[in-house]
Amino acid sequence: MMRRALLAALLCCGVTHAQPLDAAGAARLRQAAGQDPEAAYDLGRMVRNGIGVAREPLRAFALIESSALRGHAPAMFTLSAMLAAGEGCTADLAAARRWLEAAAELEHPEALQQMAMYVQEGALGYPRDTRRAAQLLREAAHAMTHRAQEHQDQRLPASR
Repeated sequence: MMRRALLAALLCCGVTHAQPLDAAGAARLRQAAGQDPEAAYDLGRMVRNGIGVAREPLRAFALIESSALRGHAPAMFTLSAMLAAGEGCTADLAAARRWLEAAAELEHPEALQQMAMYVQEGALGYPRDTRRAAQLLREAAHAMTHRAQEHQDQRLPASR
């Protein structure tokens, strides 16, 4: 329900065309973000990239972090990247690694793929391990098949 309200607010306010939000649209988005981790993540990405709102790295970090703290895997993954780069925060590689691992534990495909790259390169404090990297890539591919199936299931009509 909250997701629908957020999408309606985005469409009504012209965000799809990167138009500035009016005060009412911005208020609806903030309200949704306070209640729904997915809405907080969506708003955080908008603020991070300056889509329909001013680009504010510190605020984007706070919104995405609030979503991650509520268990939203895509937010965990994005937060990891922001922490690694010091985007909207002080760089913290240990925290970046913890958030990446949290997202990977939830089988977030992009997190598994990023971990595989770090393990392959021996970066972000991971020991270099080509076998483990290959295993992580297999896990990422498997997680993607689950995501594809979930999307397919959402498009199928409910059985009677």
